[in-house]
Amino acid sequence: MLALTITISIIPSAYAQSNNEISIVSDTSTLADKAYDPNPLTINQDDTVTWTNKDFGIHTVTENQELFGSEDLRPDQTFDHTFDSSGTYYYHCKLHPTMTGKIFVN
Repeated sequence: MLALTITISIIPSAYAQSNNEISIVSDTSTLADKAYDPNPLTINQDDTVTWTNKDFGIHTVTENQELFGSEDLRPDQTFDHTFDSSGTYYYHCKLHPTMTGKIFVN
């Protein structure tokens, strides 16, 4: 019984993934760098980030040099991107360019 308990407690931590989720917050088109939460976000190379549109409007996630980008995200839709290179990534909403975000990848 003890061996089973130890095994079970080790397995979740060995396979746990970090929570790399960003929300596009409600009433976001006027919030500039507070439109994406959290902002900035620091992750590790090869991590995946999931953006979720929690606003009532349509938004995008578009890297400033267009290295990655979403289609139009309707309310409750998500966009995932895996960062395979370290660096700093700046992004914005194509429909509301004052909405900006930043991701640091170690």
